[in-house]
Amino acid sequence: MSDCCSLPQTSLLGPVPPRTPGRPDAQVPNDLADGPVKYARVPHIYFYEAAPQDHAGFGLLDLEISLQRRRDGPARVELYCIGDGYQSGHGSSGGSPLVIELRAGERVVAAVRWPYPDVLNGHMDPMTFEAAVDLSEADFAAIDAIWIPPARALVEAELA
Repeated sequence: MSDCCSLPQTSLLGPVPPRTPGRPDAQVPNDLADGPVKYARVPHIYFYEAAPQDHAGFGLLDLEISLQRRRDGPARVELYCIGDGYQSGHGSSGGSPLVIELRAGERVVAAVRWPYPDVLNGHMDPMTFEAAVDLSEADFAAIDAIWIPPARALVEAELA
């Protein structure tokens, strides 16, 4: 087992992209009718053993993240991504979840923690996550970005 780490990632929140024949529909949120939505995409998060980052253990691809102020309860964060096990091995959060911070400028308004499932060697598997977040209407309006700090992971593979 190797202890690996990802690089930080950030993305501005905006509207859910409109439907178009040139790309798949957004995977999150589950239901646009549940309330106002903010949406972000992160192209990838890969987990590396050490610098330089030239041998990834595994990754998470095409992360789609939505924040929805639901009409019938607390706000909801939803995530969809693809686990990329076609790198060097089998990976897991190993007790260190991926943290997604909801930010208004530099201020962290809320954060959710995702102890993602194992990413299997030789697989490209879809993954989902959902968490409730208590936000005031003002906080929801102010949130403009997501920040994913570096995360630790365990990889079972030869990374040399």
